[in-house]
Amino acid sequence: MTARRAVSRILLACLLAATVSACTGSSVNRKKEAEARVQMGVTYLEQRNLPMAMRELTRADELDPGNPEVEMMLGLTYQARGDLAKAEEYLRSALHRKPDYGEAQNNLGIVLAKQKRLDEAAREFEAAGGNVLYTTPEWAYYNLGEVERMRKEPVRAENAYRRALRANDRYAPAYLGLAAVLGEKGKWDEAEAVLVRCVQLLPEYAPGWMELGRVRVRLKRPGEAENDFNRVLSVSSDPELRKQAAGYLGLLKEQKR
Repeated sequence: MTARRAVSRILLACLLAATVSACTGSSVNRKKEAEARVQMGVTYLEQRNLPMAMRELTRADELDPGNPEVEMMLGLTYQARGDLAKAEEYLRSALHRKPDYGEAQNNLGIVLAKQKRLDEAAREFEAAGGNVLYTTPEWAYYNLGEVERMRKEPVRAENAYRRALRANDRYAPAYLGLAAVLGEKGKWDEAEAVLVRCVQLLPEYAPGWMELGRVRVRLKRPGEAENDFNRVLSVSSDPELRKQAAGYLGLLKEQKR
């Protein structure tokens, strides 16, 4: 091999290596930029700034196409905009790419429930709740309970709320759902017990005190109910909740006269 040919090959090898390195670096940079834009998109979504959220997430999708996390966030943004068909499209795409994506399963269930496709929604919530990789199965089981109530299936709804509480006994909404189902079945003493457990674990949870007060009014235990409504006033800054508690206190005072 001549010296000139040897040098040419060395130069070509160096050029190829540099090209591969540049492409790899470019790919890494694009993914990093995509991640940053997703974080910005999530922040905008939390702030309900939907145009900015959509802009950042769309750009992230262009930088890192086929990323299921990006597609799920786009699905949530379209859901927030009220475009449920587009939201479903992105969430199903995310699940196609990542079948064990519990967050996407749960959010797809929510989108389907909003479209009154309750059987399909229940299947997605069941799948998400049973997904061992999903870190918040209580959300899915609570949503399943809500769907079962909409389907007029109180036994299944009660079971779903109880599963939510077995997954996380500090998940407050599941106590309210379970108490509501028990009340609908006329089991007010059991509903009271559920809500007592709720406020014992979560003493700052004003809606729990509010519902406990209402149940005790129904059970004709006005003294205890009055304490519950006063507790709402002491722990809550929500004007609507405070207004409701004050209204009940006014009624209880009228009944004493």
